[in-house]
Order: sequence, then structure tokens, then C-alpha cells
Amino acid sequence: MRQFVVSFAFDYSELEAAYQRPDSRLLVRARCGQLLSIPFRHLRPYLQGSGLHGRFAVELDSQNRIQRLYPLP
Repeated sequence: MRQFVVSFAFDYSELEAAYQRPDSRLLVRARCGQLLSIPFRHLRPYLQGSGLHGRFAVELDSQNRIQRLYPLP
């Protein structure tokens, strides 16, 4: 399993359209430089009224599917 660290700093208004589409994805660059396409459904639990902010770990399996996404302290 591979792990990446990503940081998010999005206001709610920037994510509103993605929130309303069930198949939307966010394209983000991990700290190591790797580009990741994250289905928005994995991020919904962390979306707040102010938006999506903070550092997160993303764990991928051998077929590059997200197994776990969680906030880092």
C-alpha cells in the first residue's frame, strides 16, 4: 500500500459545484509531487461550512484505488 500526503485549502464556494455532482473528482498534487485524482465522495465527510482545509493522508492499493483517506494532526 502506498501513502501520500496532500493539503487542502478550499473555500466552500470553490467546492460547491463538485459537492452537487456525484461523480466529481479533485485533481491535487501530493507533497512528493505525485498528481492524484481523488473522487469527491471521499472528501465529503471533511467538508465544513468554511470549506475543506488541512493535511490529509491518502492510502492507495496496488491498483491505485483509495483504501483510506484521513486528516493528519
